[in-house]
Amino acid sequence: MNNKNAYTAGYIDGDGCLYIGKYTNKTMTLYEYSIQIVSVKKPVLDGFKETFGGSLRMKPRKPRHKDAFCWTIKNTNAIKCAQCICPYLVDKINQCEIFIKFTQLITGNLFKTVDESLIEERNKLIELIRKDRHMNNFITKDDIEALKDKKLTITPTETDYPYLAGLIDSEGCFRIKKWKPKNKPNNVYTITVEIGNTKLPIMPWLIKRFGGSATFISARGIKRSSATWSISAASLYDLLPKIRPFLRSKKEICDLLIEFQQTILPNGGDRHSELFKALFEKRIEIRERIVAEVHQFNHKGSL
Repeated sequence: MNNKNAYTAGYIDGDGCLYIGKYTNKTMTLYEYSIQIVSVKKPVLDGFKETFGGSLRMKPRKPRHKDAFCWTIKNTNAIKCAQCICPYLVDKINQCEIFIKFTQLITGNLFKTVDESLIEERNKLIELIRKDRHMNNFITKDDIEALKDKKLTITPTETDYPYLAGLIDSEGCFRIKKWKPKNKPNNVYTITVEIGNTKLPIMPWLIKRFGGSATFISARGIKRSSATWSISAASLYDLLPKIRPFLRSKKEICDLLIEFQQTILPNGGDRHSELFKALFEKRIEIRERIVAEVHQFNHKGSL
């Protein structure tokens, strides 16, 4: 169950929302709280519903967009989920702690008058979670520069891998980069995974445990500054088998990257022989097939 909770935490850090708020009807002010994830990946949301309960509904259709679904849990289910994922959250841990504290202040009072100090505490928590969501921990260029000397300073725990899998399923992208260097006769290929975010906590968490690099992206228009974490080639190949068991929506593409890396020919031998040339041509065919399948997956979300 710890792995499921860690995966859910990773996914919610990427795509989830912990909501607390209030609304007024004709006679009174009512307080509410919920956890929501909106995604086009319905099977993943089905899994969350099976584990934590709640409801699943289709969002209104938008032209030229994939069908999106919203998983929502409220009341006891939301409290249980928040308590389960809180130890594993990285970006939204403060929001989750506020969320749990808020739920402890909401009890059935049979329409009795609520003490003013309790109302003030509820409203304070609502403002705190809004501030954390919209004002805190946004990435700066100096933050990313400071990460260059912090690679691989923490040994990953067993639950760090399912957390990373959840983060990749929600916010990550597996790719195979291909380019033709000017001074070489053949194309060069590199497997890579990228995760982008506007909040800082996830970047040092990734760098310290898994290495890779973080690239700062300046604000543009209404978009905030962000950073993209990436890890490639042999470093990624070593990581893939450790996260593969926990992936839900991107396991197929993970398998393709593993297959691709296995096409790399070992060093040594006569690379000018006819046997090597024939073997190399066969590997190129396999690589191009995998590159096409990865492109299709990233375009459509499935093979």
